[in-house]
This record gives sequence, structure tokens and C-alpha cells, in this order.
Amino acid sequence: MKKIRLPEMIDYFRKENGWTMKEFGEKLGKSESAISKWIKGVRSPMVEDFDKMVNLFNTDPDTLMYGASDLSTTLSEINKISSQLEEPRQKVVLNTATNQLDEQNQEKKKESKVIPINKIPDDLPPYISRKILENFVMPTNTMEYEPDEDMVDVPILGRIAAGLPLDAVENFDGTRPVPAHFLSSARDYYWLMVDGHSMEPKIPFGSYVLIEAVPDVTDGTIGAVLFQDDCQATLKKVYHEIDCLRLVSINKEFKDQFATQDNPAAVIGQAVKVEIDL
Repeated sequence: MKKIRLPEMIDYFRKENGWTMKEFGEKLGKSESAISKWIKGVRSPMVEDFDKMVNLFNTDPDTLMYGASDLSTTLSEINKISSQLEEPRQKVVLNTATNQLDEQNQEKKKESKVIPINKIPDDLPPYISRKILENFVMPTNTMEYEPDEDMVDVPILGRIAAGLPLDAVENFDGTRPVPAHFLSSARDYYWLMVDGHSMEPKIPFGSYVLIEAVPDVTDGTIGAVLFQDDCQATLKKVYHEIDCLRLVSINKEFKDQFATQDNPAAVIGQAVKVEIDL
């Protein structure tokens, strides 16, 4: 049975045509919110909306519903040829493919998950403050190390709230060592001490969190977020909504916080490591 891929195919064709969700919605007579729900898979379009999209995208119903063939031409040829080989030769093909996959995975590990903080996107959403990102200065030369060194001293820049936002403290407060292999030489890192209980039990009060300095994180990632007003910082799981940034605590006793156009904030890093001193 074919897997239904309608939400991702709608988004694929929308992007292929260079339409925003609002522009796409206007062409179908739908709200931006409705389009967003289709793409997220929360709601499904009506039959008449589906037919309109088939015509609008100049495609066929099967492609819109299920996507293109799961097998590429190359993969089809590999399967076709390998199926004619005797088992010992099939194992050679399998070993070759396995080695290629390992190499590919190693290459992906080397690639950055997010862009460096000194490369701020031009199209920041309204709830992200460019001013914060431009003024966020990392200590220089702190991360220089030789490849054969085992440990690197990373600066402690103060405290960050795990609860209500806390005034950001960027003063240098010593260093903590981190294994060199754990760090990327192309990144900036710093430690923050957690002041609060909203991220417990995963991140306890008083623990040290290693932050990789980046201007954005993927949904569900724990990020350090700095609010523009009063320069308040907090540590939360970050989710990108249509018109705001939703900040979620692990401790369910704490309510969600929101960065909005009226209360802008900026992600200044993602949490990558937690340490506790006994």
C-alpha cells in the first residue's frame, strides 16, 4: 500500500512555485492558517480543494497524494542488476553500499546543523530581534586549541533562567573544560549556570549547560533565548509557530512563554551538554 504524502507534497509544490503560505492560500481562497494545517497534517483539504491544487500545480492526483516513485532510476537499475547476481556477488554489492552509506553518514556529521551566529539571515521573522544577535559578542580566542589537545577551556558567561526569564549576565566567570573532540573549531561555545527548575529533571537547578552559539535551532531543541526587553534570558525547548516563538518547559508546572512581535527575542545558542558539580 502506498504511503500518503499529501502534506509534504503540498508544501513541495508551494515552494517550487515560490509562493508563501499566504499567497498560496489566496489562490485557493483559503486562509494562511488553513494552509499551515494542511502542511502540518493537522487537517486535510476537501475534495474540491484537492482538485484545485492538482490543476494549480499542473500535476496528477497520484503524484500530489503519494509523491513521485519511491525508487529513483539509479536505484531501480541497481536492484534490477543485483537481483541477477549470485549470492556471493550480491554480498559484494551489499558491502560496497554499506561502505558508501558509512562515508555519507560521516560527511553529514561534519556538516553544520545550523548556521553560525555571525551569519544572520536576512529574512528574520518579526519576533526575532536582529539587534540582540548583532550585539551578542562572544569572547575571542578562547576556543583556539591544537588538534592533539585533549581538553579545551570554555568560558562561563554567567547564569540563565530555567523558569521565568532572568536578567542575562554576560560577565566572564572563569572556565570549565570540555573534551576537544566534542567541539567544532568553526563554532563558539560558552557555559551558563542554570537558575530555576522549569527544565528539571533533565537540566537541574545549579547545573552548567554548554551552549553552542547559533542564531536559531530546530523545533524541539533546547535553546538559550534572549528577550530584547530588559535583556532577559531563559533556557527552553523552542518551537516556531506562524507568528511567534513558543518556549516550552520540561517541567509541566511551568506555562509556555512566547516571543512575539511586541515582545521580540532571539535564539543565542543551543544546549549541547549538561554537567552537575556534586
